[in-house]
Amino acid sequence: MRLRSVIVCVSVALAARPAAGQGSGSALMTGTVLTAITISGSDLVFGNVLTTQSKRVAAAGGGRFVLAMAPATPVTIAYSLPASLGPGVALGSWELLSNPLNDPASAQAIPVASTTGSFTASTATGTLYLWIGATVTTSGAGVGSYSQPITLTVTYN
Repeated sequence: MRLRSVIVCVSVALAARPAAGQGSGSALMTGTVLTAITISGSDLVFGNVLTTQSKRVAAAGGGRFVLAMAPATPVTIAYSLPASLGPGVALGSWELLSNPLNDPASAQAIPVASTTGSFTASTATGTLYLWIGATVTTSGAGVGSYSQPITLTVTYN
C-alpha cells in the first residue's frame, strides 16, 4: 500500500476594512528656539581686612551680574554661595538684589536663607541685573589673598 501525501494550500487575501465609527486626525508640532542665556559679572570685593575683623559690603555696592535672555520668558536662577573664603575667613549675611533696570536703589530684595537657593524671574526687555553683598568675618586668619567662586545657574522654565 502506498501512501500519498496531498498538500493543499489555500490562500486567502484579507483586505483591511475600516471599522465602523473609525476616524483619524492630526496635530501640528511646534517649538520656539530661544536666545542663549549669557551671564557676565563683576567681583564682590571686600578689600583689605584685618586678621580679626568683620566687614560688610552691601549688595548695592557689591558684586554685580548682568543676565541677557529671551524677553518675557521666565527663568529659574539658582545660586551657590561660599560659606567661607578660607580658614578663619567666614562669609555670611548674604544679600541679593534684582532689577530689570541697572539701578540697585530701586531693586527688589531676594531672600537668601542659605548658601544655596533659587528664585524665578522674567523681564520684558530680556536683561536682568543682580547685585550681591555679604559680610566677611575673620578670626585669626592667615595673611594672604583669599577667593571663592559665586555660582549662578540660569535656565529657562
